[in-house]
Amino acid sequence: MHPIALVQTALVAALKADPALLAITGPDGVFDAAPRDRPPPYVVIARHDLLPHDGDATPGFEHRLLLACWGDQPSRKRALDMAERVVALALTLNAPGLVLSHIDHVRTESGIDADTGLARAAVSLRMFSEAG
Repeated sequence: MHPIALVQTALVAALKADPALLAITGPDGVFDAAPRDRPPPYVVIARHDLLPHDGDATPGFEHRLLLACWGDQPSRKRALDMAERVVALALTLNAPGLVLSHIDHVRTESGIDADTGLARAAVSLRMFSEAG
């Protein structure tokens, strides 16, 4: 399986298993692709970039992920509550078939969408993987 798919499968599973996140999003509020016709709140992996990163003669990759946490209110609080859970879970992520290291929370941005008036928090993550 491709390293992106391995990381995303593990991340989505971890997010869907978190009671605190599910209390905000509901049982079907985590996606690895943008949902159609699904109102917020939800979390979606908006982007996942992969760069080769070989070290010590071991092939590996650098992953850069962007997760969007869409709230169902014009207040940033719910979007940021979701972002906080996403970061906490990502920092302890395990992906079967890969060894993950150097998992970093790069930044969290927040804003109010001009079209909908709803809040969104964007979480940027970076991690390295090697075959495991």
